[in-house]
Amino acid sequence: MRNRPSTASLDLAELLRVEPLARAEAVHLADPSRRVHQVVLAETFERLGHIVPHSVVVLHAEAAAGGWSLAAALHAAWERNASVVVVPRAAMSSSSAVLAERLGIALLVIDDDPVDVALTLAGQISAPQCARAVRVALCAERLAEQSSIRGVLGVLNTELGHVPVALTIGGSVVAGRAAAVRERADHEQVRVQVHGAGERPWAELVASVPTPAADLGGHVGTLLRLARLPLLAAWAQARMDTSTQVAQERAAFEMLRRLGSEPATDRAVPVQYDGAESTSWSSELGWRVEGVNRAVWIAPIQDPGSEPPPELTQLLRATWQRHLPDWPIVADDDGWISWQNSADADSGTAMRRGITTMTPTARTHALVLGVGGAHAGIPGLMRSVVEARLAAYVAREGGAGSVTWFDQVGAQAALAWLPVGKIAQVADFCLADLMAARDRSSLVETVLTVLDCGGSLSQASARLGVHRNTVLSRVARAKELGLVFDDPSRRLALHVVCYALGALWRTPGAERSQ
Repeated sequence: MRNRPSTASLDLAELLRVEPLARAEAVHLADPSRRVHQVVLAETFERLGHIVPHSVVVLHAEAAAGGWSLAAALHAAWERNASVVVVPRAAMSSSSAVLAERLGIALLVIDDDPVDVALTLAGQISAPQCARAVRVALCAERLAEQSSIRGVLGVLNTELGHVPVALTIGGSVVAGRAAAVRERADHEQVRVQVHGAGERPWAELVASVPTPAADLGGHVGTLLRLARLPLLAAWAQARMDTSTQVAQERAAFEMLRRLGSEPATDRAVPVQYDGAESTSWSSELGWRVEGVNRAVWIAPIQDPGSEPPPELTQLLRATWQRHLPDWPIVADDDGWISWQNSADADSGTAMRRGITTMTPTARTHALVLGVGGAHAGIPGLMRSVVEARLAAYVAREGGAGSVTWFDQVGAQAALAWLPVGKIAQVADFCLADLMAARDRSSLVETVLTVLDCGGSLSQASARLGVHRNTVLSRVARAKELGLVFDDPSRRLALHVVCYALGALWRTPGAERSQ
């Protein structure tokens, strides 16, 4: 994408963001993205007859007398495909507003002198780079006034209008409009890296510019680069404001975990799990642990085992507290823990409602959710947390936004804990010929399906949706490449290897990187 200033003509939306039209009242805006090529100062009806397409028509003197004259001017501007009509307030009437809406033509009302407005507009339209420089300066002032990441992205999206902007961290949208990261054939993306401490990449600003307006990429890139320092300042402020609370919550949950897991004989003084000793400090955080607890584990779909970035933690906390204020949210290891507390066991209806509320957020930020069982007291909460984490690991197979309940998982939870990355690395050594084959993905998928079906080729072909002979030929080729599973002593190990490879290759781009 080119970064030099754009020389393309201005559109109406750009003119509305700088003086003098920034002070104008928009009676009707049919299409703010309409290009503007010239200014026409129309003093007479005869002048209205010579309007060229994509003009800003500024009415003055006889043409701005109001009443039927404004109606005639609107008709003339519409017939000649003008971009907008600008009229003094004294000439405006309610009937003219209705007419502008029916004709689908933009109509603005000004309090300034029409001649001065027309001269200023003519200068802006003849030198679009200068007009955009003014916009950049004004936008820089607004960005500097923001104290939150959401505020910075709000300024960018307001300024750029039909060009969506998003802030992404680790591939997840943490602020702005998700449409910016969506791949579209008629759009071109502008990306600007945001570096944190030590010049390490922290995040990325992404804007989606329509292809017909791709020459504005330089202007868009300029605004994105201006937003980097305000973003870093807002991020640092947010980190300072929440770091103490996050540390307190983690320490409190670790104490809960210790109380729920240590045998009573290991403590000099027995702890009453549901009594005053546990609630005295947990209540300070608004936590309820007495009664029945059902845990939720939220985890990123990618990079299992790695601690999520702090920015994603802050975003999730804010969203969670907005939708589910009575449920705690605590960062822990490679995900986040929450739980629902109730006086007694229920059917899970309240949990389902809460999970449904958070599913769109999980899908947007590439997260999955696991739900544990309902158990009493602090020990029950800790058990439910382990169950929810197992369920979340299984949910990764379903993709972003997936929700899995532990009571639906069963023994499959054991597979979710396998270190698939390390097992897949073993395949590079013990199955070198297979790993070098171009069709390795289909071969592994076929053998895995055959093993899952107990060796039945017919069942495997039905599950894969291919002919039985295709399954047979793939199995024969896999055996030629070393994937021989007829030996009972090797079958379990090869089954696990195939499962690990299949699980790893389901991640986009994982197979290509090997």
